[in-house]
Amino acid sequence: MNYNCPKCGNKFKEGTKFCQACGCNLELEYIENPICPKCKRSYQTNTKFCVSDGSKLVRQQDLIPKCVTCNSSYNDDIKFCPKDGGEVKIIISRNFDQPIYGESQSFQTFGINQKYPKASLGNRFLATLLDGIIGLGLSIPSLIFFWLGIAKLESYNNEDDVIGLFLTAFLFYLIPLVYHFIKDGLGQGQSWGKRSLDLMVVNLENNRPCDKGKSFLRNFISGLVAIIPFVGWLIEPIMVLATEDGRKLGDKAANTQVIDKKNY
Repeated sequence: MNYNCPKCGNKFKEGTKFCQACGCNLELEYIENPICPKCKRSYQTNTKFCVSDGSKLVRQQDLIPKCVTCNSSYNDDIKFCPKDGGEVKIIISRNFDQPIYGESQSFQTFGINQKYPKASLGNRFLATLLDGIIGLGLSIPSLIFFWLGIAKLESYNNEDDVIGLFLTAFLFYLIPLVYHFIKDGLGQGQSWGKRSLDLMVVNLENNRPCDKGKSFLRNFISGLVAIIPFVGWLIEPIMVLATEDGRKLGDKAANTQVIDKKNY
């Protein structure tokens, strides 16, 4: 079943967490048949605030009393969990500092710096390998003209021909070079390697797929790190393995993250 984003009207399927058109956090913004937590009045889908007391509306299931320890659900008359003795009460979380009607609304960009689970390391390795193979394939024309230039140079043939071959090799080399820098901004934040492994790069500033500018920044920084003598080539892989979210230094500089596409 398809629904419409409350901000831009873009259609999305049930279970989608963020609008792919505008980055809207649908888990927070799209609420079917919301209810006021104070007066318990029900409203039409996508109504934001109670007209009686100004409270921000919530989902009906958000008003079910739960144990603060084990999260088990209970009836209104149960005060303590029989399993662990934890207090039973209605727990309404207001993520991202959501203001209620009438409060300061200086921070209403929902989903900023949303946390995603770490992407599959195996898939990331395979995606990197595939992108490397693709880059190598794109480099073949450049290598052909380069070696033709070397052959001409060694045989002392026409100097103009040699310069022309090297220049052609350089121009062809721009193709894999450009791909390397902007690959994570293609399509839905997916290089060809990542697309084949169902990975994507997301811009954590707006929860939208990584664009070419962010892709350039993350890959440029990673490239600078890699040229550090002796240890540079190890730093980014160690960051991917050691950090909780798998973000390397390039990701931290660009505020991006590689995620499994199913989590978007």
